[in-house]
Amino acid sequence: MALKYALIEDEPPARRLLQRMIQELRPDAVCLAEASDGEAGLHLLAMTQPDVIFMDIEFPPAGAFGLLQAARDKGLVLPPIVFVTAYDRHAVEAFRWSARDYLLKPVEREQLRESLMRIEAQSAPAPELEGLLSALQAVRRSEIPERFTVLHKGRMKVFTWDEVSHLVTENRMLFVVTPEGRFVLDRTLDELEKMLAPRFFRCHRGAMVDLNRVREVVTEPGGTGELRLESNDRVNVSRDRMAELRRRLGA
Repeated sequence: MALKYALIEDEPPARRLLQRMIQELRPDAVCLAEASDGEAGLHLLAMTQPDVIFMDIEFPPAGAFGLLQAARDKGLVLPPIVFVTAYDRHAVEAFRWSARDYLLKPVEREQLRESLMRIEAQSAPAPELEGLLSALQAVRRSEIPERFTVLHKGRMKVFTWDEVSHLVTENRMLFVVTPEGRFVLDRTLDELEKMLAPRFFRCHRGAMVDLNRVREVVTEPGGTGELRLESNDRVNVSRDRMAELRRRLGA
């Protein structure tokens, strides 16, 4: 029988890429539905019966954790789940026994081939929701994902947080700054602040910096200031964050 699957992923290029890869590897596979957020994902879970769901971990409004909580509250019985995630292997080990499988972004063809073979070769019971929720919560408490993706000129670029010097908002858009340049990141500073602490510091309402990249702190009249980074970039510091910045830098 043809494999029936569904996708829950908030990045359209990532959905299209995964769907294209699945069709190349399993030409008879049928995509029953796609969802880009938790509300559409919950409707998908209630209305379709795929053999497997490929699900991202982070998507609005509350990611896989919030979606699975809602599914549990509604008493839904879920098909096997394959998580598609940028979290590094050490983090996903927390739920590898509860999920059917996991794929690391950027998804590689051979990695997907092996996952499809495992799905088709074994009869997979429905996932145990409490185990998945507990494991996802552990993942959320663990270290930040090693990698993240941005869409740039129609291509998906992959970076690690080690490459990022700072993040800054301009015109309601969030830019992540790397040696390759500035790229729009589809997140908010509020979302990232706790995730990236303590390495990154929110020095201004619209900026966070990697404290390891700071080379000089310039104070200004009124208690505000400016950070000068090893890249020669300059980032403002608000008055109410200056004292904490000095403490974090050991000044």
